[in-house]
Amino acid sequence: MRTARALLGLLGLAALAWGAWMTYPMIKDVWTWFLAPPILDDAVVLPVAGLASLAVARWTSPAWRWPLHFGIGSTAIITYLAVTEAWREYGFPPKPGLHDRDYVTDTLITLAVLWAVVLLAGLLRTRTARLRAHEGALPDVERQEGPLHDTTERDQSLAG
Repeated sequence: MRTARALLGLLGLAALAWGAWMTYPMIKDVWTWFLAPPILDDAVVLPVAGLASLAVARWTSPAWRWPLHFGIGSTAIITYLAVTEAWREYGFPPKPGLHDRDYVTDTLITLAVLWAVVLLAGLLRTRTARLRAHEGALPDVERQEGPLHDTTERDQSLAG
């Protein structure tokens, strides 16, 4: 039994070596297509997004946290998806009607629209928080209301 396992293990290693030998002429394509985008994502994009989210959670007001977290996460995802299109000139098969597009410009436009929406959401949430504080309600923007979150005790304690 040990001999059979050793023989199968050696055959597996030989097949692995043969596959590596056969892909050697295509190593640049393998690197740019399969290895570089995940490494770039895991080593650059995600740590930057994580540190930015940590800074947002630590140094911004509650009204701005949700929009900024959404913007940071969406930017990381859009950047990761756009890398493979911008990385190589012919990264994907041509799409009918879309194969002559400038993906870098399109990605930048998408990110500009995204951050305009984030800015608008942050400003609206800040305005809502100020109005609630002015009306005497709790200034917590994240407060939930509805049948699952009964706030009658808290409202009575504020009134009296």
